[in-house]
Amino acid sequence: MSTNTESDNADAKPTTTPDADTIDTEPQVEPEEEDEVEVSPDVEAETEPVEPDNDDVTGKEVPKEADDEIANGDDAETEGEADAEDDGEAVVTGPPQQFQAAIKGGAIKEFVGTLRAIVDEAKIRVDPDGIQTRAVDPANVAMYDASLAAGAFESYDATDGVLGVNLKRFAEILKLAKKDDLVQLSFNTTTFKLVVHIDGVEFTMALIDPDSIRKEPELPDMDLPVSFTIEEAQIRRSVKAADMVADHIRFRCEEAEETVFIEAEGDTDNVSLELTESDLAALTAAEGQALYSLDYVKDISKQFPRGTEITLTFGSDFPMMIEYEFSNGECEVLAMLAPRIQSD
Repeated sequence: MSTNTESDNADAKPTTTPDADTIDTEPQVEPEEEDEVEVSPDVEAETEPVEPDNDDVTGKEVPKEADDEIANGDDAETEGEADAEDDGEAVVTGPPQQFQAAIKGGAIKEFVGTLRAIVDEAKIRVDPDGIQTRAVDPANVAMYDASLAAGAFESYDATDGVLGVNLKRFAEILKLAKKDDLVQLSFNTTTFKLVVHIDGVEFTMALIDPDSIRKEPELPDMDLPVSFTIEEAQIRRSVKAADMVADHIRFRCEEAEETVFIEAEGDTDNVSLELTESDLAALTAAEGQALYSLDYVKDISKQFPRGTEITLTFGSDFPMMIEYEFSNGECEVLAMLAPRIQSD
C-alpha cells in the first residue's frame, strides 16, 4: 500500500446561501430556517469513509480521549491563530522576504524523504531558527511533525514565511546530490520560485500556493503510559518478520515482566519479537497493547536513519508516537500513527 499520495486540495466550494429574494418571510417559517444546519466542506471531508484497513487518525474509532484531541486539530489551529492575534503575534501566511541556505545533500534528502513517506506536498515554515513542517496523510492515519534547525545548515539566512513545496518534485531534484554535496537553496521573491543549486546545476522549481495545501493539524496532548527506546535495526527486523504473515502489527507491553512484544498474527502463521529491559535503551513499562497498519509502519520505518535510536510511546488502542533525531540532533522528527481498532 502506498501512502505517498497527493494531499487534499482546498478547492472545495463553500455551501451557498439561499438568495434573500426566495426566502419566505412568514413568521412560522423562520424558526425552521434557524434550525437548519449547513454542512461545511471540511465536515464533509471528515465524514468521508476511509480505507477499511486503516482507522482515521481523526476518526471516531480512536478512544474518546485521543479522538477529541486529534479530531479538533483544524479547529484548534483556528483558535490558536485567533489567540496569537489577540496576543499581538502576527500569523505569517505569506512567503519569506529572505531565504538563502546551504546544506549537505544527505541531511536535506533525509528531511524530504521523511515527509515523503506520507505526503507529496507540504507547507514548509521558515524562520531565523530553521525550517519546520507538520503534515497529515490524506487518509488521516499518519502525521509528521519535523523540524530542521539552522545548525544543520552550512549557512542559513531567513525571515519568517511559508513555502508550499511539491515534495515529490523536490525529492527528484535532490537525487542529483550525493551525501556530502552542497545543496544551495534560495527563494526568488520576484518569480516566487525556489532556486536549487547542486554541483554546478541550477534548478528553478515552481512552488505551490500554501493555501491550497491542507491545514497543519494540532498535535494532541495525550498521556501515553508505555514508552521504550530501541535501535532502528530492531524495528526494521520486526517489521520485516511481521510482513511475512500479516497486514497489521501489534505492540504490547507487560508491566510485571517489564517486557515489550512486537507481534503479528496471520490466518495460519504468527510471529513475535520479545524485548526485555536489557534489549532496550530505555523502558517505561505499563499494561497496554495496540494494533497498527503494517503498511504505514513500514513506510515510516524505511525513513529511520541507520544506527538511530527510536522512541515509541503508546497506550491501549491509542495513537503511537514515534520520535527520533538525525544530523547530530539538529533534525527532530515526531510521527503519530492511528491505531487499528478491532471490533469485539
